[in-house]
Amino acid sequence: MIYLFGVLIAIGAAAAVGGGAFALRAVRLGENRDKWQDQVANSAGAMVNALFLASFALSVVISWQAYDHARADVAAEAAALTGVYTDVGGLPDAAQLRHEIADYATVVVDQEWPLLANGSSSGTAEQDLRQLAGQILAVPGGQDSALAVRQEAIKQLDAVSSARDLRLQDANRTLPAGLLVSLLITAVAVLANGLLIGAPHSLSSAITLILEGALIASAVFIVFVIRRPYHGAFDIGPDLIRTALARFTANS
Repeated sequence: MIYLFGVLIAIGAAAAVGGGAFALRAVRLGENRDKWQDQVANSAGAMVNALFLASFALSVVISWQAYDHARADVAAEAAALTGVYTDVGGLPDAAQLRHEIADYATVVVDQEWPLLANGSSSGTAEQDLRQLAGQILAVPGGQDSALAVRQEAIKQLDAVSSARDLRLQDANRTLPAGLLVSLLITAVAVLANGLLIGAPHSLSSAITLILEGALIASAVFIVFVIRRPYHGAFDIGPDLIRTALARFTANS
């Protein structure tokens, strides 16, 4: 659905640019300019194009880094969750503790993950994580070996909590508003410059301008789609957590 929306935006931008070129068919800017006006127009056009390309490139780079960071945090969370599941196997009531870990993973996948698109979290997941920590700490550590296992399990659980906190931070990370505004303004300026400088437009120049409008609109749409790691067409899914949960279920 979101891809169809992007296509419609590109078509709409192309239609708007084409309509603008048709509306300016009577304007004779292209035929009644002095040489110095051409020089100024070319310089201004080059500057606007450069600013748009810089805004677009910077937006893509920042978004790409945010995606990489978010994927690394999810991988760390899944690894830590698997680690604590393995560690509690050496504790009394291991079956119950592992069941609690699997329940937490289920809540993360089914309840908390859909909330990440809005930058929210699940209170149930937070409560389950605290309850699990309390249960592990309540395990008696009479022997040195049991105490070491419990400490390692707590260490892994702390890693799960830290990775979850980073995931929630990633869910609220987005592109700076100023950069998005700059992208929109420069995109409009590029198209406006092409419309005015080339008036009156021939058929070939109008077609070129229409294609440029569609491409620029597509570029802006892509930036808005990828501006947040957990929102949009390329949002990060809970595949790694789900894989860990499948292992837990298979071992139970």
